[in-house]
Amino acid sequence: MQAAIYLAFGYVLTETPWYILACVPFWNQRRVSKKVIGLMAFFMIAFRAATAFVLVLAVPNWLNYTMCGYLLNYALLIPLFFLAFRVSPIRLFYVFLLLYSISSCINNLSVGCLRFLFPGKSVTMSTFPLLTVVQFGIFLLLLPLLYRFFKGSLRRAVEGLDWKSILLLCVTPITFAVIALVFVGYGDAQEVKDMGLDILYLLVCLAGIASYFVNLKMLMGSAQRLQNEHELETRLALQAQNYENLTQGIEAARAARHDLRHHLNAVRDFAAQDDKAGLLCYLDEYAASLPQDEGPDWCENRAVNALLKHYLAQAAGAGVKLDVKLDLPAGTGVPDTDLCVIFGNIFENAARSAAAGGEGAWLRARCETGEADIVLTVENSAGAAIPHGEGLGLRSVEVAAKKHGGTARFEERAGVYLSRVLLRKDPPPGGPGTQEDLQRGTPLHEPTQ
Repeated sequence: MQAAIYLAFGYVLTETPWYILACVPFWNQRRVSKKVIGLMAFFMIAFRAATAFVLVLAVPNWLNYTMCGYLLNYALLIPLFFLAFRVSPIRLFYVFLLLYSISSCINNLSVGCLRFLFPGKSVTMSTFPLLTVVQFGIFLLLLPLLYRFFKGSLRRAVEGLDWKSILLLCVTPITFAVIALVFVGYGDAQEVKDMGLDILYLLVCLAGIASYFVNLKMLMGSAQRLQNEHELETRLALQAQNYENLTQGIEAARAARHDLRHHLNAVRDFAAQDDKAGLLCYLDEYAASLPQDEGPDWCENRAVNALLKHYLAQAAGAGVKLDVKLDLPAGTGVPDTDLCVIFGNIFENAARSAAAGGEGAWLRARCETGEADIVLTVENSAGAAIPHGEGLGLRSVEVAAKKHGGTARFEERAGVYLSRVLLRKDPPPGGPGTQEDLQRGTPLHEPTQ
């Protein structure tokens, strides 16, 4: 009974922090409320303690079946994470591997210290409760650094990197996890515990954790460079388009000045001959020869409006039904370069995918500019052949949104793509907005066919 109590208490004290820490990288992607996540964590902790308690009391030689307890624990934990967060399996797998490595390092360090201080003592969680206290104490010392890393670099990695990059990051932790399991299995088989083996195992764990951080930093640096290059290309394309528009405007003004002299001479001749009918006929012909309007202005922001005219004209030319109402004045407090990155990428994707949808395709967009924020919502029908994907364009939107204290969400529901972005005019010190903030945008609905 004592061993069962010690083990259940040890699991509650040492594994609860890891459950909570595992939620930090995915916090912005939660599906349910904080209260529900708290209840899930409480249920998971109670389940873990109960299974350990029952295992010790009901199973002879229960030490041989501890791995079954771990597998049962993860069989319940993984579905709960999928229910609580919008997370892909490979991202969750990577975070769990990282947590396993750090916790293994802390556990091994605790065991090694206690074996050194209490030689000949059986140092296990079920027989020596001081082990639980030491493990928990080391975790508390490392908690500020771990929380900062999980909330910062690791959260950016799981949100910003594509699944192929995450899969590449998993190679190193898998390798070191296998090595760690071999060390643990070999150590458990020895009747006399070898301090040198414990030290070697600790060094292996530390090397594994160091390699995780180095690989993650290198990959994030590479992704950031690609991101910067894509943003630069977008801004250069915008400048090129503005220059082209300016050049066309200058040429059009020059031609208009040249033609105006001829038109004035013709009007003067009609007036001198008092030929009112001829003058009116000439003016009607001149009015008919004037170029047609290039299309409506979609918003008051001139830089964004130039991009929207280009992409929405393409969509309209492909037969896409447009329903666009954007309240985006000039001088919103967000730089035009960042607005062009966000609006340009979203409307380019929406126009292209809607145009591939064929007959009945549609695109609907709303933008609300309040005193403190800007909310953009875009929906479009799309053919299966043109998905939005996880390209650099959408990641550029996410980076620009977070830069201004906001957030971005992209999802697909039954053939309808939804893009929603929140921007803060004055970014709060607390960082990016949450998924709840995005719900304030104007709700859009698929039009009735």
